[in-house]
Amino acid sequence: MEKYYDVIVIGGGHAGCEAAHASARMGAKTLLLTTSIHHLALMPCNPAIGGPGKGHVVREIDALGGLMAKATDLSTIHIRRVNTGKGPAVQTLRAQTQRDLYSLIMRKFLENTPHLYLFQGEATEILQDEKGEIKGVKVKNQTTFFAPALVLCTGTFLNGLIKIGELSYPAGRQGEFPSIDLACNLRNMGLQSGRLSTCSPPRLDRRTIDFSSLKEQKSDDKPLCFSFTGVPQVYEGASVFITRTSKKTCDIIKANLHRSPLLYSISDTSSVRECPSLEDKVYRFPERENHLLFLEPEGKKSNEIYVQGLFTSLPEEVQREIVHSITGLERAHIIRPGYGIEYDYILPTQLKSSLECREIPGLFLAGQINGTSGYEEAAGQGIIAGINAASYVKGQPPLILRRDESYIGVMIDDLVTKGVDEPYRLRTGKVEFRLVVRHSNADLRLSFYAYERGIISEKEYHRVEEKRDKIQKEIERLSRLTIYPTTQLQSLLTQKGTNPVKEAIKASALLSRPEISYRDLAPFDPERPFLEPQVIEEVEIEIKYRGYIERQKREIEEFKKMENKVIPPDFDFSSIQVISQEAREKLQKVRPATLGQAARVAGVTPSDIAALRILLEK
Repeated sequence: MEKYYDVIVIGGGHAGCEAAHASARMGAKTLLLTTSIHHLALMPCNPAIGGPGKGHVVREIDALGGLMAKATDLSTIHIRRVNTGKGPAVQTLRAQTQRDLYSLIMRKFLENTPHLYLFQGEATEILQDEKGEIKGVKVKNQTTFFAPALVLCTGTFLNGLIKIGELSYPAGRQGEFPSIDLACNLRNMGLQSGRLSTCSPPRLDRRTIDFSSLKEQKSDDKPLCFSFTGVPQVYEGASVFITRTSKKTCDIIKANLHRSPLLYSISDTSSVRECPSLEDKVYRFPERENHLLFLEPEGKKSNEIYVQGLFTSLPEEVQREIVHSITGLERAHIIRPGYGIEYDYILPTQLKSSLECREIPGLFLAGQINGTSGYEEAAGQGIIAGINAASYVKGQPPLILRRDESYIGVMIDDLVTKGVDEPYRLRTGKVEFRLVVRHSNADLRLSFYAYERGIISEKEYHRVEEKRDKIQKEIERLSRLTIYPTTQLQSLLTQKGTNPVKEAIKASALLSRPEISYRDLAPFDPERPFLEPQVIEEVEIEIKYRGYIERQKREIEEFKKMENKVIPPDFDFSSIQVISQEAREKLQKVRPATLGQAARVAGVTPSDIAALRILLEK
């Protein structure tokens, strides 16, 4: 058996799969070590990918050469564009997938990736040399694998403990063993850990649900796909259905709050605000009775229905009462009860922006081990950790995405700078420059990094540059094209509810009006070139939001001034007497790499930053 590798990835979830694939694509000999080959990229929670913030990350993973968007497109049964009532900055996609098929597709991708090897086994001990640098990993069956770089993607397995009412038992996920030895090993290595919790909802038998009383949500009737290289399709036959809790539901929960082991008011773990349990919602908002629930199919050939929004750790008999109190679910049969899970995580403030441990060279962490929640957040960290582990072995500088160029950059900066005290969930509201870092332009923003590192081919990168060129040329052409105030034009403007024009006008000026689309101007533009929908979308956005985009770009330039002020790695914050004691302690703990990052550390004030700036300039 081959025992020597460049990079070893521990954990085969969404983070581990992206990390292993990225590392191998860069030419590093990579081993993916997982407790179950059959559970690669498993969806233990919702059978869906995307949504606000999360969909942006999926597009960014795709732009960096990752797999999530491609696997989603090949397993999609229902897809919608979300936030369509808002601007393009927050619009994105959300797809329901065939849960089991997604995992099989991901496995096929990995098995056909050169330089990537799979091994089923449980990691129990991380090995270090006399200098404290990474040497390898020991597996439970006493096999030892050696590599100078490791990527830890352990999900909820570190000291995992499932809780359903008064029942509790060790597990990494339901039906899978937890990782006890590795959790102990990480603490012995000096890594500080905390404890988090999350919940999963019950799954129901489709045949026992009364859909006639529920609101149906079909796929969009326009062709859609996640990957920039995918083929957009219209999906039919698999709908999501919407229902709500009732007063009776809330009364049942209120009567059993004392039996919820993960209720934030009585649990040993941190509160969960971003994706709370239903009992948490009822406890915090007792006056509210109607909580929205979505019934999501687990697959085309499966009768299993996921109840999005009914996250709970209450006892099984209480879950049955809750389900039967909801419209359409009065006779629903529970296939799998919901459950809560507690697990260890590593405090992410111990990491560099590359996701490498500051005190343990060669050890990278990604996913829920860093305190995040969700497949997309895990995969986004995974691809960066995989790229940087391979770069570490090759002696190349790490890839560090900035806040102004990606959602992934915002997430990682938040984690390593601010830390977490509850599962971190990425939202559009956390992104300062979201009009510039849109869902639609992720390939234009990030593909160069993937090409530079060898993850995507020259042909793939040429397609992105060709798209960029088409967008720019079309914007310039529309800025030159004159449209005259004919009767036909005035009729169109009146029909669209916008003011008529009195004289000739440039096409770009007309397109800048909110009511006018690129398609509307086709009759007045006979020499228009054929352009792909992706190109047209970017042309419209760039013209309609030009003023806002330019303003945000100016803000980014100001932001970069702070980000470009580098703080030396050995800078001693504790010796600076002109800043507050709290700032000294927080900065010494986080050890920010730039003045901009220092400004985002909790407890550091603007006056602290002003003093620090003067010291750095001296």
